[in-house]
Amino acid sequence: MRNPVLTFIRLGPSVAYLLAAFFLISMVLLAHYPSSEWAWRLYMTILPVMREPVFQLLAIAGIGFWGAFVISMLAALLGVYLAMRPERYPKSAFIHAHVALVATAFAMVRVVNTQAGLSSLSLPQVLRGDWSMLQITDSLLGAELLVLVFSACLCSHVAMIRRIRT
Repeated sequence: MRNPVLTFIRLGPSVAYLLAAFFLISMVLLAHYPSSEWAWRLYMTILPVMREPVFQLLAIAGIGFWGAFVISMLAALLGVYLAMRPERYPKSAFIHAHVALVATAFAMVRVVNTQAGLSSLSLPQVLRGDWSMLQITDSLLGAELLVLVFSACLCSHVAMIRRIRT
């Protein structure tokens, strides 16, 4: 029972990267079927959670839309491999989980400070800001994803500590 639960937790970063790929797919669906209610539901469900990480990825020069999709899918597949073999590559799993945590946490901070257009959010404002979870729970998918990715990071910390001790 313990091993499947830990494997599910370690799949948290893969879920985050897969959600980013689904967000990119929903953008394509909206471009091709703008009157589809299903395409709008998919887009609007994932939008608060993955808008900022995906747009940051798209802002990198030379990446492009399909490059971002391929990067997201490869990161998700890498995460599945790392979750199935946690003892083999603990450092890679550690980095993989923490990149997903930073992206998810950044997105959740931006959900709290939602606004149209470019944001004037800076690190000092984030450090002084209100870090209560009350506004973050508006995006239930984001809150669940943040907890799952945080748990994966915790698992990777435990694996790194065990490896150091032995």
